[in-house]
Amino acid sequence: MNSIRKFMRNYPMVASAVIFPFVFIFIYTMLSLFIEIFLPIILSIWITGFIYNLITQDPNDSMRNNIYWTTKYYK
Repeated sequence: MNSIRKFMRNYPMVASAVIFPFVFIFIYTMLSLFIEIFLPIILSIWITGFIYNLITQDPNDSMRNNIYWTTKYYK
């Protein structure tokens, strides 16, 4: 392990070039997972709550901007 550490300290550009592809694949996978799966789910839940509130709320209701719409209506 010390020989690897010594090599990495002596040649930081080579060590970075070896590490970079693994980090890039990991980050690319996590980002694509977030953009393709989690972001649409989060936006769908938010837009569903917004549309539900538009349809069901009284215009004179003081709880118009209730961010906890799921707990209020689905308990």
